[in-house]
Amino acid sequence: MGKLLDRLLEGSHAYSVKREADGYTLVALPDCVDEFSDLVREATNHAGDDFIVFTTSDGGVGYSQMFVMPMNEATPPT
Repeated sequence: MGKLLDRLLEGSHAYSVKREADGYTLVALPDCVDEFSDLVREATNHAGDDFIVFTTSDGGVGYSQMFVMPMNEATPPT
C-alpha cells in the first residue's frame, strides 16, 4: 500500500475508520470537519494507483464521509 493509503487507514483525531466489505468508511468527527475535508481533498487528488475514493458532502463546502477502496485484492483488516 502507498503511504497516503496507510496514513488514511491509521485514523486520526479528525475521523473514525470503519472496515467495510470492499474498503473503509472514514467519518469526520463533528469538531474536525475542516481538517477532515482537507484530507478528503488530498486523497481525491492522489487516488488512482493505490485506491479510489467516494465522498459525501456535509451539505456545504466540506465533507462528512469518505469511502476508500484499495485497488489491491489483499486488503488488510483493521
